Amino acid sequence: MLNDLKELIAVKSVMGEAKEGAPFGEGPRAALDCFLRIAAAYGLKVHDENGYCGWAELGEGKDMIGILGHLDVVPAGDGWSHDPYSLVCEGGLLYGRGVADDKGPTVAALHALKRLKEKKIPLRHRIRLIVGCNEENGSECIKHYRAHCEIPTASFVPDADFPIINSEKGILHLTLRLPADKIFAENVTKLQAGVRPNIVPDTCTAEVPRGCALYETILSLGRDNSLFSHPQASTVIVNGGMRIEDFAVHFFEDKLILEARGVAGHAMAPDKGENAAQKMCKLLDGLLCGKSKTLAALHKYLCAPNPAEDLGIAAEDNVSGNLTVNLGIVRFVSGDELQLVLDCRLPVCADHATVVKTIASRLDGARIHEDRFSPNLYIPEDSKLVRALLEAYEEVCGEKGACLYCGGGTYARELPNAVAFGPTFPGLETNIHNIDESFPVELFDKLPDIYESAILKLDKAF
Repeated sequence: MLNDLKELIAVKSVMGEAKEGAPFGEGPRAALDCFLRIAAAYGLKVHDENGYCGWAELGEGKDMIGILGHLDVVPAGDGWSHDPYSLVCEGGLLYGRGVADDKGPTVAALHALKRLKEKKIPLRHRIRLIVGCNEENGSECIKHYRAHCEIPTASFVPDADFPIINSEKGILHLTLRLPADKIFAENVTKLQAGVRPNIVPDTCTAEVPRGCALYETILSLGRDNSLFSHPQASTVIVNGGMRIEDFAVHFFEDKLILEARGVAGHAMAPDKGENAAQKMCKLLDGLLCGKSKTLAALHKYLCAPNPAEDLGIAAEDNVSGNLTVNLGIVRFVSGDELQLVLDCRLPVCADHATVVKTIASRLDGARIHEDRFSPNLYIPEDSKLVRALLEAYEEVCGEKGACLYCGGGTYARELPNAVAFGPTFPGLETNIHNIDESFPVELFDKLPDIYESAILKLDKAF
């Protein structure tokens, strides 16, 4: 099992330029080819759906139980303790991009099918492990599957948490184009942070031209990285809840570049990361003494760990939790408009149209485009699907299971009668979408046991 995972981790399956037979780029295509080759070697039926997705299937029944995993990953970023595309086992942990999200659990599900085949256990349903290549960028792979392929009777998705996720928040991605006032444009010629809306950005850079007021203010504080310990700068930093070591400055002949450093994380829990774009906006607003209306608005409405309350869209309910907002991307290049991309996770009680309207009213003058909206998912606790999966978890783990909700979006929302089921155990931190993504070896070895039990119970229940 670890050898199979090692092969898949080695494939840098980040979304790239679409090509013939590789709609999401060469990396995801290579990962799909690798998976299908491994599955075929175990004697499973395999199929390639034109590079969008593929599957490995066991059995001959009329109806089908589905398992949905994905082979694409988010960019690794910098600062890893090990090569992110080499599976490393150290201190009882497996390290590598995708080891938890979602190559590791997909391999575990594949080995559950392999075991059932080797045991020759009779099944009433076909069991199809469907693997997609675009989960991290909108799940177009499974939308394609839904439009062209057979829909399972029931499915589970090993891409979240145990015991079971029966409620997922709605996902709303918005691009905001905010006018840049004169003071902002004179003092900042470039501002950039983030690569994906669903990642908390861990770096942000601002280019400041020589001779502008901001340049002269920073120059007066010093010419090295200790300048932020100066009382004027440190007051801005401390009052903003930041640390001096979060910042650096680099001088060039015609400009200087400010750098803010944070901690990456998943957009579903933005307060668990440290958003470098937010740190930069606070710093710039402070150094310019609030004179830029653009920076003042960003500071006021978008710089809390979870800005939902400041934006006037806070909401919470018992079945899906609270509304969260992640400032995922910031872009400005010498002009009159600043581009921001927000990732909002909406509880059942929140209306997405009202959320958009309220954000527009707060950020006066902003043009807003709705890039993506994926509605909430909720499967009742007393459904056959949920009961069967909880029984499997309890049987293998020896502890009582309960339903959970999450802010992450999984393939479960793309197909009917589907929920997310593992692989993360209660209390476990795996650093998905962050550096040093990991998974304990001992718990990884338990995953095929749980998924094998789940398959058998679903086969009996439906």
